[in-house]
Amino acid sequence: MGLPFWMGVFGVVVSVAFLLHAVLELRKNTPGHSRNAAMIHVGMASMFLPASIFIIFVSL
Repeated sequence: MGLPFWMGVFGVVVSVAFLLHAVLELRKNTPGHSRNAAMIHVGMASMFLPASIFIIFVSL
C-alpha cells in the first residue's frame, strides 16, 4: 500500500467530510452564501468521491 492508496483514502475522508457538512447546511434551509457553497460542495463530492475510490482500488 503505497502513496496512491493513502492519497485515495485521504480523498475519501475529505470528500465525505465536505459532503456531510454540506448536507447539514442544506437541511437548515436558510438562503445565502452558505447554502450556495453547500450546493457546490455536493457536486464536488459527487465527482471526487468516486475518483478517490477508483484510485484506491487501482492501487491495490
